[in-house]
Amino acid sequence: MQGNLDNYSYKIITLGCPVNQAEGAAIDTIMQEAGCLPVEKNADIYIINSCAVTKSAARKSRYEVRQVKKENPDALVVLAGCYVQVDKEEVKQIVPEADIIVGTAGRSEIPRLVSEKIKNPGSGFVELVHKLHQNENFEEISIPSRYPRSRPVVKIQEGCDEFCTYCVVAHARGKPRSRDPKRVIEEVSRLADAGYKEIVLAGTHLGTYGRDLKNTSLSELLKELDQLDQFFRIRLSSIEPMVGTMELIETMGKVDRVCNHLYLPLQSGSNKILKKMGRRYTVEKFAQIVDRARNLMPDVSVMSDIIVGFPGEKEEDHIKSMETVRRLRLSRLHVFPYSPREKTPAARFSEQVRPDIKKRRAEEMSSLGDKLSLDFHRRFIGDKLRILVERISIKEGVKWGEGFSDNYILTRVPLEKNDINPGDMVFVEPKAAYTWGVEGILSKS
Repeated sequence: MQGNLDNYSYKIITLGCPVNQAEGAAIDTIMQEAGCLPVEKNADIYIINSCAVTKSAARKSRYEVRQVKKENPDALVVLAGCYVQVDKEEVKQIVPEADIIVGTAGRSEIPRLVSEKIKNPGSGFVELVHKLHQNENFEEISIPSRYPRSRPVVKIQEGCDEFCTYCVVAHARGKPRSRDPKRVIEEVSRLADAGYKEIVLAGTHLGTYGRDLKNTSLSELLKELDQLDQFFRIRLSSIEPMVGTMELIETMGKVDRVCNHLYLPLQSGSNKILKKMGRRYTVEKFAQIVDRARNLMPDVSVMSDIIVGFPGEKEEDHIKSMETVRRLRLSRLHVFPYSPREKTPAARFSEQVRPDIKKRRAEEMSSLGDKLSLDFHRRFIGDKLRILVERISIKEGVKWGEGFSDNYILTRVPLEKNDINPGDMVFVEPKAAYTWGVEGILSKS
């Protein structure tokens, strides 16, 4: 049941991953359906959609709660999401500024909880945190047709059962579960009708999509979406290399609507460390996926996450990891020094790596990542890239457009035409390459 919140104002602050971004937009929808009015400051109600993947993310979530209470001490504050789900007892002890806490299941109940709290302000602290990895189902909350960004994110899957030794995501999100493909297709079609030209499909463990449903998979869903008549492209968020990846690569090679872009977390280029991490693949298996993707999509970008300084990582493991990344010619790296996360086995592992060693290894890996990015971007000088314009700025009297190509190259281009706006597609001929992307000139389609 939705609460009646007519004439109350609200603001949502979302931290973290694309799944969180989609959920933030969905919460926005249900708050407006309950009669609330969105504002940028001095809101009656604040909803912090939290992240907990690292200790710093949890700290940032606490910071946001305290900041909004400073902005409006009389505001009602809801702290929701992964941080609450993983660290409920900590939240209750050290975040007294939160009036209501909600985990990762039951966020559709937020308007009702807020309405009841407003009616009974003296009722005390409100908590809605379900136990996960039991019988939870996919919670259906649609995002609005007017999404706050140029690339709307559609959440199609939630949950993970990998339990990697360094990660709390499986604890935060519960068992893998998938959204009804009919609802996905309806939402994507609605967004395309609203004029969006790129739609991102996201999930906690996206490659498992359909495993809990009959006669479908991520590959089958992409084929069905390709049958839609509207003009738009599809981008996939992070895909783990453990499940169904080869089938997905084959489909991506055949479906032109899907961007030639893989966000494929490697985490380590050492098989010994991958095993300690609980990652169910080897460096060799990962390389097979990348090779097959490049055979089918020669211009594909392959982004990856790398953790350096994992417990037990020796210098020889770091060197192996560097060699693996170099050999794979990854297009972009997100490098993370290992940070122990409470409630994970790795936090209790012996042979924790010294901070100064982690710092050096992170710098070395990041430097390699910059070189590989520059090499990848240089390949497209004089070529033609299709760009979704996401931002427009004026610099020294010149109007610049910025956005990403199909294969996720950040592109800047001077806009001679005044009729180009965020959300438009343009073709760009790159003229200069940098570690961050390319600059170019407008080209005819």
